[in-house]
Amino acid sequence: MKSGIYRKGEISLEQIIDELKKREDIDKVGAILTFTGIVRGTSKDGKRVRGLKIDAYPELANESIEKIRNDIKKREGIIEVIIIHFMGDFDISEDLVYVIIACSHREEGFKALKDAVERYKKEIAVWKREDFKDGSSKWV
Repeated sequence: MKSGIYRKGEISLEQIIDELKKREDIDKVGAILTFTGIVRGTSKDGKRVRGLKIDAYPELANESIEKIRNDIKKREGIIEVIIIHFMGDFDISEDLVYVIIACSHREEGFKALKDAVERYKKEIAVWKREDFKDGSSKWV
């Protein structure tokens, strides 16, 4: 599975993990750790959210994702890093992001997972419009 920007619904976490388990080097993997980012019902300001629209410039976003992936994959014990960010229109609780780390041991995997999540939040060029329950909206 290739990391990158996908349209909502193009792929599931189960598909990614199934494909990962079919790799020739799966015998090196002792843990598969995942993070799933979903749509929260409130904004950072505490305003009630109805849904989100996520847009991206795929080429630029994919370049950023690949840089994060390659940096983290160089670490000892990290076998694979997959970052999937969806774009489209989303309701509360729908999946927005998957970060998957396949690693030899859980300790290095947990650190890699946390670092990948923190980096994608800062480095990937995606635009988010929060649509509020009061009918207003705001690009973040």
